[in-house]
Amino acid sequence: MKLFKLVTLLSSLSLGILSVHSAIAGETIKVGITAGPSAKILEVAKDLAKKKFDLTLDVKTFGDYQIPNEALNGGDIDANIFQTVSFLEQAKSKKGYKLAIVGNTFIYPMGIYSKKIKNISEITEKSSIVIPNDPSNQGRALNLLQNAGLIKLKGGAGELPTPKDIVSNPKNLNIKTVDAAQAARAAMDVTAVVLNNDFVLNAGFHPSQALLKENPKTAKPYINVIVVREKDLSDEKKAKLFKQLKEVMNSNEVLKKTEELFPGAVPAW
Repeated sequence: MKLFKLVTLLSSLSLGILSVHSAIAGETIKVGITAGPSAKILEVAKDLAKKKFDLTLDVKTFGDYQIPNEALNGGDIDANIFQTVSFLEQAKSKKGYKLAIVGNTFIYPMGIYSKKIKNISEITEKSSIVIPNDPSNQGRALNLLQNAGLIKLKGGAGELPTPKDIVSNPKNLNIKTVDAAQAARAAMDVTAVVLNNDFVLNAGFHPSQALLKENPKTAKPYINVIVVREKDLSDEKKAKLFKQLKEVMNSNEVLKKTEELFPGAVPAW
């Protein structure tokens, strides 16, 4: 009788352990990214997540920077990995999204690129320069142009200046603001473009071809992050899956692929 009770107890414990593992293994989470080289990085992440945690990453690709947060906030995806801290804060302020950061990935220095010149010094009077038009990346691009000595911004403009904050433009540059994806397509038609990492390869450049890049040491607001819905943080199972996703994105495998595609990318974890 005692032996029977012991076997029953051990069987119950085994079933309990199996049920716990089944709750965290063999799961799928939908992850949103932007089109471009991020897809190649996520392929590495997908393989590692499956191998290490039996976690399936169902990757959803979006064509611009505005949709992934809308999709996440609406519950169409479980996480997104495409934006900087600064971009997220702007989106939350403007749209009222209830989103939260669960991990850092990389700093990808923004760069100035050109198909017509080889050096910043070759930018001449009334040259056209295209920059992204969303508040975060627009401000980032204007600060980069200031660091290049092409413009001067008013004091106190901070991380998010606009073209109205330009107080000196000695070469009378024609600075055009367009959607980030359009900036990549405009590369052939203007003297220079300021590009985010997602669009460098699509525009026909390699990150090493930048005329000038941001200094990663001063780009803390531009750390790329893993973002989820605030309410999902209180869900124990989802929190576990997010922890696994973070571990995958902070792995040596993902780091190696990222450095291959984006020389100069800096891990921020």
